[in-house]
Amino acid sequence: MEYKNFIMNQLVFKFPFKKKYYEQDFYVSSNNFNAYKLIENWPNWPGKCLNVFGASGSGKTHLSKILEKKIKKIKLIDEKNLNDQIIDELNNLDCLIIDRYDKNIEEKLFYSIFNQCKQLENYILINSIKSLKEYSFKLKDLQSRINSLVYIGIDLPTDELLQVIITKSFSDKQVSLNPKISQFIINNVERSYDKMFKFLKDIDELSLSTGKSININLIKKVLGNE
Repeated sequence: MEYKNFIMNQLVFKFPFKKKYYEQDFYVSSNNFNAYKLIENWPNWPGKCLNVFGASGSGKTHLSKILEKKIKKIKLIDEKNLNDQIIDELNNLDCLIIDRYDKNIEEKLFYSIFNQCKQLENYILINSIKSLKEYSFKLKDLQSRINSLVYIGIDLPTDELLQVIITKSFSDKQVSLNPKISQFIINNVERSYDKMFKFLKDIDELSLSTGKSININLIKKVLGNE
């Protein structure tokens, strides 16, 4: 019995996890409807150059992965991995998605990307936490390009969406959760995608390490209220 308890308390393995993005796993609600319809309506977009913005964890990359499966000639790349090589690559693309934009790319390269996409009549989708309108750029021509983007925001999660996130997180682990407990989590965890995902990870690890089922007291412990 002592050995079994030791195993439960000490060996919570954290295996490498590669996230998979499936369209059926993306829950559409009022906060992300416009962004989802954008992906669904490809290539009938309101413009060739778009910026989808929203908090970390709001589903921007998930939506981009869905779009990636719809288009043959498409490239999805993190901003930090962009370099001059992308200019030549655009010749063989219909759509470029720049993910996790945070103004780290050199302005001349960014402007060249816009110009090349315009000449080739390519689509460009830029994902960012805050709207690109909130950034300032030294190059006036680049600023002009930014001002002409079509902007689509993803709002903070609704109670309905949080309920789905919580339920799916536990059902994936074959854990059935009382709706009252789910509502307690929604009422007490900051309304943020990142905060909710971190909480769900922490409560799962604590439940595994202690061998206890998820209840109000365990939740309070994770929240630091006990």
